[in-house]
Amino acid sequence: MKHISRRDFLKGAAASAAGLAAAGILGACSSDTSVTGETAAPDTTAAQTAAVTQAETQAATTQAATQAETQAKETPAAPAAGNADHTSWMTPPEEVTEFEAEYETDVVICGHGYAGICSCRELAEQGIKTILIEKRPEENYMAVGNEFGALNASILKERGVPYIDPVEFYQNWMLNSQNYANQELIMKFAQNSGETTDWYLSELTKEDLDTMTTAYFPEAEGQMRQVGMLKFWPSVCSFYGECNQTRIQGLNRQVATDHGAQVMFGTSAHYVIMENGAVAGVVAQTETGFIKIRCRAAILATGGFGADAEMMEYFYQDLKGCFIEKNGDALSCMMDSDGQGIKMAYWAGGHLETWPVPGMNMKHYSPSASVQATMPQALWLDHNGKRFCNEFYGTIEHRGRPSLFMNRDAFYVVFDSNFPDYRCHLVPQHGAWSPLNGNLESFQKELEDAYAKYKGTYAEEPVEEESTAAGGPGGGPGGPMMMAPEYIVGDTIEELADNLGLTGAVRENFIAAVARYNEVCKAGVDTDFGRDAAVLFPVNEGPFYAVKTTPTIGSSMVTCGGLLTDGEQNVLDKDMNPIPGLYASGNCCGRRFGSEYFTPIPGVSLGLAIVLGRECGKSVAGFIKNA
Repeated sequence: MKHISRRDFLKGAAASAAGLAAAGILGACSSDTSVTGETAAPDTTAAQTAAVTQAETQAATTQAATQAETQAKETPAAPAAGNADHTSWMTPPEEVTEFEAEYETDVVICGHGYAGICSCRELAEQGIKTILIEKRPEENYMAVGNEFGALNASILKERGVPYIDPVEFYQNWMLNSQNYANQELIMKFAQNSGETTDWYLSELTKEDLDTMTTAYFPEAEGQMRQVGMLKFWPSVCSFYGECNQTRIQGLNRQVATDHGAQVMFGTSAHYVIMENGAVAGVVAQTETGFIKIRCRAAILATGGFGADAEMMEYFYQDLKGCFIEKNGDALSCMMDSDGQGIKMAYWAGGHLETWPVPGMNMKHYSPSASVQATMPQALWLDHNGKRFCNEFYGTIEHRGRPSLFMNRDAFYVVFDSNFPDYRCHLVPQHGAWSPLNGNLESFQKELEDAYAKYKGTYAEEPVEEESTAAGGPGGGPGGPMMMAPEYIVGDTIEELADNLGLTGAVRENFIAAVARYNEVCKAGVDTDFGRDAAVLFPVNEGPFYAVKTTPTIGSSMVTCGGLLTDGEQNVLDKDMNPIPGLYASGNCCGRRFGSEYFTPIPGVSLGLAIVLGRECGKSVAGFIKNA
């Protein structure tokens, strides 16, 4: 079997994404399409007001009012408040004055991804005049990701997937996000996921739905729904067959256009037109020139900012502070979205997130081979041979957080001959290993081969070129494709330590750490690091195995935030008040996760984009109708 490391996968997928070839691979990240925006000049500051007399203030106010009546105020604004460091992306573009065409509509949606197309369909079905612009040509457009998490959708109920209490899901989400997530948005997702999933899939035929798989369901032997206080659900719609998300998005687009929406491919938004503090239009660019679209509301659904190095530097200072350069730590992202939707909101006076912005699998170790993220059932020891964390903390993205704040010259994953049985204990989540589709047999063969090599009895066998595991890297039944690590073997723990090359105090620490861990396993209570009793698996029956690695951090599949909004996804200004007519949904909308992405259901990022994209359409429809 040919194995691929996560780092190699990310490198290859990044190149494929740039060429639009990997758009159907990712299972748990939103579609990213890039656009830009603009604003009006800032109001007079309080300090300036205090420096002039009442008469001068009145004169300045009168002059400003006169200018507002005589000018369109289409020049982008100076940088908005809430950000100390100015970087080049904060500088708005020059005003465009010549247009090859002008249009008028109620709403402009920037970005055709999951959030954008669902907003578009909802608005069109409500009779709101809508134009959606998408930078990619129609013939090249492909959706990013094919697997999304959903609660209580009809297709999942029919397959026997367990019911999810929306309130329980919401409470679990807020626990994961340290109560940072926007409570209105998360509850909207939990309460509306089933209905919106039915709506989103409504144009599919029975044959289309028959191609859908459900990752982690039926549940494998040993699969769990809870670890400690954290809960998980196998409630996934996976479309990896002929009916993929590109087709499903196309069906939703057809419904939208049938109801009067206009879709402009090959068109990138350039900036938002602001008049008197409210949205008045969008300037966009085609292959041949600029166009102006007058509107009363704009939805920014343009994805993340991973392709803009300056934005990565700006938003990820918290992560950069933990970098160890000699380990290869570096900021990188496989998605090609350049954050222009966030820029356009910022130029319009929008408030950026100042809380750490989450990345997808970014702020913990980057799994080197099939080690840390896929072996939480094992014992983890640091470069000194000491245990340092709860290895089976529920969420993949959070369990490796301690590694950010420690020397990472060596990282040891240790287990015994019973480990294949222990490894079957898992929870459904993005990137998790699954024992299905031959994965367990393959793993057992890896251990047998490693032991045979240790004993000198190994005989080379033909190697298959490709893995047959299904499900894709988003956490499908086959789990992620990973490189087989180098297993170090010993018939005793002492031999294992010697074969790892450990000496002196590190060797003594290693042996003592295994003995101590076995004591807490026998007691059934982890008084050292609080690992849940259900997943305390001893390392006490030889042969014994270890994998040594040097993990790195900073690689992300996609970024997940940037703008502050209210519960209607209305972008907030410097005073935390909504900017009339300006909305953000999908991966440019902040406060959907905590300081890092997490998945109580695999593919939940796409699920959020679908549901909250539609909810954003409802909010904008209400704004237009009540204006």
